[in-house]
Amino acid sequence: MAGGAVIENLSNRKLFVIFAGLLAVQILFFLVGAWYAPSPSSYMEFEMISCRDETKGLSGEWIHRDSCHQIEELSEFTPSSFDLREIVFIAKMPHARDGIELEYSPWFQFLLGVLQIEVEYSEHFKYVPHAQIELEVRMGYREHASKKNDWKELATSNVTRILECTIAEEDKKDGGTYNCDMLDLFELGSSSYPFYLVNIRIPIDQHACQYNPKNPNCQIGKLSGLRLIEIHQNGGFTLVWLWTKTLMTPIVGACLWWYYNRINQLARNPLLLERAILYLGLSLAILDFPIEWISLTHRLPFLLLVSDLRQGLFYTVLFSFWLIFAGEHLIDDTTRNNINSYRFNLSFIIIASGALLIYDLIERGVQLYDPFYSVWSSPTGSQIAYVAIFISAICTVAYFGFLLFKIVRVWTTIKHKRSAQLYQTSENRRLKVESVIYRFKFLMLFTVLCAGFTILAYFMKQYGEAQLHGDEARSGFLTGSTSAFFTGTFGMCNIYVLILLAMYAPSHKHYRGATQLIDENDDEIIDDPSNQHTESNAMTTFLKPSTD
Repeated sequence: MAGGAVIENLSNRKLFVIFAGLLAVQILFFLVGAWYAPSPSSYMEFEMISCRDETKGLSGEWIHRDSCHQIEELSEFTPSSFDLREIVFIAKMPHARDGIELEYSPWFQFLLGVLQIEVEYSEHFKYVPHAQIELEVRMGYREHASKKNDWKELATSNVTRILECTIAEEDKKDGGTYNCDMLDLFELGSSSYPFYLVNIRIPIDQHACQYNPKNPNCQIGKLSGLRLIEIHQNGGFTLVWLWTKTLMTPIVGACLWWYYNRINQLARNPLLLERAILYLGLSLAILDFPIEWISLTHRLPFLLLVSDLRQGLFYTVLFSFWLIFAGEHLIDDTTRNNINSYRFNLSFIIIASGALLIYDLIERGVQLYDPFYSVWSSPTGSQIAYVAIFISAICTVAYFGFLLFKIVRVWTTIKHKRSAQLYQTSENRRLKVESVIYRFKFLMLFTVLCAGFTILAYFMKQYGEAQLHGDEARSGFLTGSTSAFFTGTFGMCNIYVLILLAMYAPSHKHYRGATQLIDENDDEIIDDPSNQHTESNAMTTFLKPSTD
């Protein structure tokens, strides 16, 4: 803790008023999410219509409801050749409701599609576990000014997935159905158009399957239909989220500028802890900046990637700050205020962040031009993803173990130092140190609380996104009532950083002209008015190892 900080010189009364006001603001963040924000995400479910296309897709025409020669019963359909490309599954998004044509809005921010394959049990067309399924997918869009069936191509791709299905023994009869896992189909980083059309073909060459049964689509069994589940962010949640970020951005920016001026006006160089707080405030300002407003009027397919990078930057700086915050109160004077002392500590964060960055750049980066890409769709991609997640998980566990160890050392040092004879020889010194200790304890407890909620929110978001890609897409965290938790955690992170910027800024009451740091080795340093050009570092000196 930088000596002569605002937190050391404010009266208890002022601190109580400030913290009470911030507590009220924190409660307000939770209430806004609970009362005004809907669930973060919603979904629409589409039973894809099977149509017959005699051109087998060679004409390049879009197949939609008005041009569809519908196949009433897929199991009874007799193809004209061995090539089943003449069967095309279509879905127009969004569907109509009560005769009214719904449309997507830029407020939805992203569109995610997962596919459910419906497979019937058959003795003739048998499903083989881990079957490879290949899909020919086209996705088109239509704008308001376009004609009803004037579809423009957004993306086209050949998609390969692994079909995992199970069936109970009692259902192994004609008419029984398999329970198949959801398949990732597409992910769009923005909802730029009001209407979308999806055409899917499953190219099964029955003649080729007789020669090589392991070819794609030869072991997927008897298909009875396709079902598409589309997931998007709720527009109401986006509105609350954007206004929250918009209100916080100028506040964080003003506090950051004020803090920068405070440390820049000192006659000495900023301390390591002061620089760490400055970088933390800067990363929060980048995270809070509501760039999403631009996506309401312009197409920004890279918005998901930018959001992930901003969030990753904030978490990296925040986790690094916690190590420095604890370490600056424990290491001795020969290594204090030196970033090189934390090289080993910070290596966990750098490795974990680097691994997750590689994973995110591969997944989100490729999706910028191929929304049907999934890093999990190929063995090589899956291995890279698993290695990245495994490395980051190991580093995260090691990091938090080390952070907990440092926090325990802080509390142990405080306990030992409080009974030291040095601070009992003067009533003024004892009162000063006791006041600093209590304030430091409060901030440390708030740090632990903020860390817990931040980590929980991060893992909830990751788990919720995994649910959106899996079998729990309809009932996951992000499609439930978790808005209050996310807005509350967002408010807590902002309040925490604002407290650090305000309370750890150098106080100009006594130390504006300070040119050096000194240790409090005796009472005269506090009481002697001649020491006006030095800066006291009471808390750091107090928490130096007890063996000093």
